Parts: sequence; C-alpha cells; structure tokens
Amino acid sequence: MSTEIVKEIICPQCGESQRYRLVTGINAGENPELRDKILDETLFDWRCRRCNYFAAMAYPFLYTDPEAGYVVSVVPTGTNGDVEPTEAVKDYVKRSVKNLAELKEKILIFDAGYDDVAVELVKNALCEIIKQSYKVDRVHAYFSRVNDLDGEMEFAIFLPKKTEPVYHSTKLEVYKQSQEVLRALDFVDPEGFLRVNAQLARDIITEYQNI
Repeated sequence: MSTEIVKEIICPQCGESQRYRLVTGINAGENPELRDKILDETLFDWRCRRCNYFAAMAYPFLYTDPEAGYVVSVVPTGTNGDVEPTEAVKDYVKRSVKNLAELKEKILIFDAGYDDVAVELVKNALCEIIKQSYKVDRVHAYFSRVNDLDGEMEFAIFLPKKTEPVYHSTKLEVYKQSQEVLRALDFVDPEGFLRVNAQLARDIITEYQNI
C-alpha cells in the first residue's frame, strides 16, 4: 500500500498554485507499478498544468520491500526527513539515501541479491582507478547490473562536465574480496538507518588496513 499527501505547489516559472498528490512511501510487493516508476526515474516527476514547466521533485520518501527484507529512507539534502525504524522493520536491512539515483541503486543491488556495503567497497576501488585513468578529481558511480555470463559487475560512471555516463565493469572476484574484508572486520549493520556511501567505504578500508 502506498502513502500519499496532497500539497499546494507553486510553479517557479509561471507562479500558478496547484494541488498535487505526492507519493511519500510505497510497499514494493503491493505497488510494483510504483517500483517500476522509480527504476525508470519518473515517480517524482512534476509538470505544471498551466505552462508545462517540468521538475523532478525532492522530498522525504520511504521504500519498503517486506519480501526482500529491506527498507530505504530517502532524505534529500536540506530536508528534515530522518525516521526511526519501527518494530515492523527492526529485522530489515535499513538504509538512508539522499536522492532518487541512490534509491534506484539500492533497489537494483538488493533485488539482485548483493550486499550493498560490499558493492560500495568495489565502487570505491573502481572510482580510484577511473579518476587516474581520466585524470579527474572526482567521479560519481552507480551500480548498474551483474553480467553472470562474463562474471562481471557493471557500474555507470558520471564524469565531471559530462551528462551521460560511461560504463565500466570489474570482475566479481573483487566483490568476493570485499565480502572477505567485511567478514574480517565482523561488520554488522547498526540498528538504525545506515548511510552506505564513499565515506563509509573509505572508513572500512582504513580500519581493515590497520588490523
């Protein structure tokens, strides 16, 4: 079952005020069509009925998949959307992300049966190689898919000043090595919502190197 709220939205282009229904939470099992809208990046789209101005909305959102056992809280930068886990999800994998791209990535990772913390370690290693190869200071990477035939994990890489991603893959053996790192550290999820990002990956690698 989805949860919704109705809000007055003022178009930044024409100034027209209009009521708009916002989906603030979905259950993936009960709302597969809304899950699909997240994956094709249209769920948060808004278009002004007067001037046709288009924008991607950003607001707190909760995605729950009881069958797969995970819940993702979307807390955009600048919003006060922090949530505390309820009794119903205490045994779920709980993650906090800041935008739709990160939410989509979590869904792809978990639905493919992978550990997102181990994937983040893989991503961290790949990004260091990409930065050296393209001679750039920063890149953004998102899990794309796993090619079981080739035994590779693919990532979409966004380079500075480029709107379209380039795709790079790494062997699944790197993912398995990342799992070994987590096992060596006895890594355990906290009780609350965990932010799995590049900073966490760097902290884990530093801790592992200091063993």
